[in-house]
Amino acid sequence: MARKEKMKRWATNRFLKTLENSKEIPIIDRKIADDRLDTLCTLAIIRAGLIGAISGMLVSLIAYSLYNWESSSDLNKIYASIIIGVVGVLTTSIELLFMYRDSLNTAARMAKVLEIPDEELNKIDVEQSLPRWLIYAAMGAPGYRGSLFGIDPLKKIGKYGLIIRKILIKIRIVGSASLFKSILRRIWVRMIGRVATRATVNLLALPVFVILNVLGMRHTMNEMRSRLMGYELTPKIIKHAFPEGIENISPSIRKALHDGFSEQIMTTRYIHPNQIRILELLGEEPKEVGVISKNDQRRADRFLIAISTMSGKNTSRHKKSIRDMENRLGPEETRLVKKEVWDAIHDLMAFSREWN
Repeated sequence: MARKEKMKRWATNRFLKTLENSKEIPIIDRKIADDRLDTLCTLAIIRAGLIGAISGMLVSLIAYSLYNWESSSDLNKIYASIIIGVVGVLTTSIELLFMYRDSLNTAARMAKVLEIPDEELNKIDVEQSLPRWLIYAAMGAPGYRGSLFGIDPLKKIGKYGLIIRKILIKIRIVGSASLFKSILRRIWVRMIGRVATRATVNLLALPVFVILNVLGMRHTMNEMRSRLMGYELTPKIIKHAFPEGIENISPSIRKALHDGFSEQIMTTRYIHPNQIRILELLGEEPKEVGVISKNDQRRADRFLIAISTMSGKNTSRHKKSIRDMENRLGPEETRLVKKEVWDAIHDLMAFSREWN
């Protein structure tokens, strides 16, 4: 717990320091602001690929430099394995630390470009706040996994899954930073085969490390964009989907939304910040509403798919979580809703087609 709190404090301080010292300026024109966000994300992805290449080449260089020495005796081979293993740990640790730091810096710069209001930034000590969501996205943390609004994300994990999870929590594996998992994966690759071939293996694996870094950073940037845009776009989607106001929607629509969010959350096994925003506005789930009409269900499904699209996720669990909604809505309407949300995020286009 102490390590986790230290990590949080470091990430928060890094975010605030960059926010204060960044030379980025707020951009009023949303199209220009979007282009600037694209640039910041692209630069972060390029830096992630470069640090992966440098890290891999350094290990390969050391492995090649030890080749003649470690071939002279069996004992030297053991020493060479230890040396390269230690170097692998150190370089991967530095590499991941650089990427986390760079993600936090980019998150702060993006927040400054969009001019997040001071009242939001002042909530940084509040767990469910925009600055915290940005920091967690930059650190590669998933959404909220605890019970919230009466929804347990881990409800469908099963009895044995929960038992295994509790055991892992007891031995402090679940909740450990992805840093250690990444280190172990890198060590495994770098320790395979004989030391004599390890340098070659590293060079051959170098493009893989670079691609993994690029994909990982790209996912992080998309998640940060989603949480930033969710802050601005969610009210617009609510207004477009429910022109009567979300506080005035019928109990049957409210019930359908609660059921839909519960299904999504329990399938993906976490609560996304954009979902938290909506659930806070929805209030308590209606107890008895009778049969939900086809039109009310359709309005709810359209809204749920729009919020899901805004998250930018495309995993198998994510697809499964909205499959029934897509089937009810139909392929053409689903395509149109997703396109409208995508255009609103990336091209800043206003919603014009009626959702009725």
